[in-house]
Amino acid sequence: MSKNYKVWCYTEEKCSPCEKMKPYPAESAAAKGYEFEEVVLVRTEDGNDWIGKPIPDFFATPFYMLENLDDNSILDSFYGGNKPRFDILINK
Repeated sequence: MSKNYKVWCYTEEKCSPCEKMKPYPAESAAAKGYEFEEVVLVRTEDGNDWIGKPIPDFFATPFYMLENLDDNSILDSFYGGNKPRFDILINK
């Protein structure tokens, strides 16, 4: 049975850990046959929050989520530009 998964990558402009991970997340997700989407978030005018943040208690970028597209459940998520942790995420 094939996994119908999507990797979400939430970044923002001038995010050093985000830049250090490119193009690794997209390539790794594609190698597993998962969809991949990067969402570049924009800070609110006061700079203390993000417009369109994925979860209510969102607090940093980069943020990665693995979604099961069959039931829209979130299987895993984490903050940070960590390749070994990303490998754990996509090997669910």
